[in-house]
Amino acid sequence: MEETILPIIVEQDLNLENTLWLKEVWEITTYQLAIPTSTSESIFAEIQDKYSEPHRAYHNLSHLYSMLMSSEHFFDMIENHHLFDLSIWFHDLIYDPLSKENEKLSAQRAIELLSPHLPADKLTTLQYMIESTAKHLPTIESVDNKLFLDLDLVILAAEENVYNNYTEAIRHEYNVYPNMVYQNGRREILEGFLKKEKIYITPFFYDNFEKRARKNINNELESMNNGIPPVF
Repeated sequence: MEETILPIIVEQDLNLENTLWLKEVWEITTYQLAIPTSTSESIFAEIQDKYSEPHRAYHNLSHLYSMLMSSEHFFDMIENHHLFDLSIWFHDLIYDPLSKENEKLSAQRAIELLSPHLPADKLTTLQYMIESTAKHLPTIESVDNKLFLDLDLVILAAEENVYNNYTEAIRHEYNVYPNMVYQNGRREILEGFLKKEKIYITPFFYDNFEKRARKNINNELESMNNGIPPVF
């Protein structure tokens, strides 16, 4: 079977072409939702500003780009494209590496910005979708929630050089911690993934990316155990 490769990139600063693509995707979504142009532009400016914060080396515009680009491969699987895309746009809007409330605060801000333009039931679904990234467990029994969570973790199955860029970017985001403290926390997270029966929830992701993700994680753990210091 041909290997599935998704368009995953890790960049501190997204290039102009890809940034303009993001803006176009946002404009199409908000136009279809009948959000006024001025409001759409204001929200996009906030999204761009938040995801461009200097401490973000991974949870930035390139992460949004990778998820939105990759989601096009699953167009026929997605049930509500607008809510799916909005979940991607807002799921890391608030990102403080030292906080445990990022997902909750991101969901709250999404509701604040979109409440005049979406019905209450759609806002509730959006809130649950965003908050599900806290533990990477579906809070809604839907294909969309499962696929959304898998897309958020597709970086774990990236090609080796992209995965290495990701590990360096994550280390940069947590550079407040000394190496030993960081590695202990990182090791706990990685081993938690390996203990799961399945890292990926949907059959497609499990079949195509599970082995590669586990290989990348094991390689990162081996580097830690061999005393290779993380780069940041």
